[in-house]
Amino acid sequence: MTLAINTELLFKPKNGRAFSVFRVSEIEIESSWKMLTDTAKIVLPRNVRDFDKYKVGNVFKAGDKCVIKMGYNGELLTEFTGYIRKVSADYPITIELEDEMFQLKKLPVHFAYKGGSLKSFLAEIVKGIEVDCDADIQIGAMRFANTTLGAVLDTLQKDYSLYAFIRNGKLTTAKPYSDVKNDKSVYRFDLERNCVSNDLKYLSKEDRTIKIKATSVTGKGKKMEYEFGDENPKTTLNIKLDFGDKAAMEKEVKRLYDLHKKEGFDGAFTTLGMPSLQHGEKVSISSTLYPDRKGIYYIDRVVKKLSADGYRQEIEIGQVAKK
Repeated sequence: MTLAINTELLFKPKNGRAFSVFRVSEIEIESSWKMLTDTAKIVLPRNVRDFDKYKVGNVFKAGDKCVIKMGYNGELLTEFTGYIRKVSADYPITIELEDEMFQLKKLPVHFAYKGGSLKSFLAEIVKGIEVDCDADIQIGAMRFANTTLGAVLDTLQKDYSLYAFIRNGKLTTAKPYSDVKNDKSVYRFDLERNCVSNDLKYLSKEDRTIKIKATSVTGKGKKMEYEFGDENPKTTLNIKLDFGDKAAMEKEVKRLYDLHKKEGFDGAFTTLGMPSLQHGEKVSISSTLYPDRKGIYYIDRVVKKLSADGYRQEIEIGQVAKK
């Protein structure tokens, strides 16, 4: 079956009429729950005539909205919605974009918090967008003077390992693997059949060295810390837990350690542009050559690339969802 690649770039200037561009040389979109801001880069063909009589800077302006749609055989899906961050001064025209966080992270913040739930904290400082977070997570007292929401979210990540990102138009915090789509389907990939290539390694429990460093803040703002795991680990996880009891906290850390120590694949694989995948979803990975090496994994990162070479998705997997 022949697959014809289709694209549409819908630009929505702040001052002016919306317009679409259907010819591109390259598109690259990177998204991950570990990234505060998802990014995209568009390269337009040198011979696009639509803009010959205009100055590029007057057509594509920083802050203008852009929607990227890609697909096969006329079936387009919205793969990115964001704002122009930068436009190249020379040819070919290269446009760099950021998702809705482009606007959100600039919001001014001047706020003192006595401590309490993450949800109540975000409700005080985030305006204009719905917040989706775990209501039970507690944080300690914090003070932010004359700063921005982007700096606040960076602090939550560094001090509490609470990652924030945009998902389905919401500011999502501390929920990397939930509520990605209404469709709960798990897409299946056989490394020898429907993957273009892969850089996956199958690790035993002994090979998968890990250490977990946990922090917890009680309702009174007292901070507890506990770490458990292997010496000289390849992976260190900094996590925020909601436990007022040290023994319960230690038990949960050891449970998470056992969960991550499961044998399985590690790394990334490349597949075609469809089905469209997002970080936080589950994928089933199997191997025809090694039938015992199969499992279901969460997606940590997706890089979508479209060029003359085709339309591809690089999928970086995270922890095991179930075996």
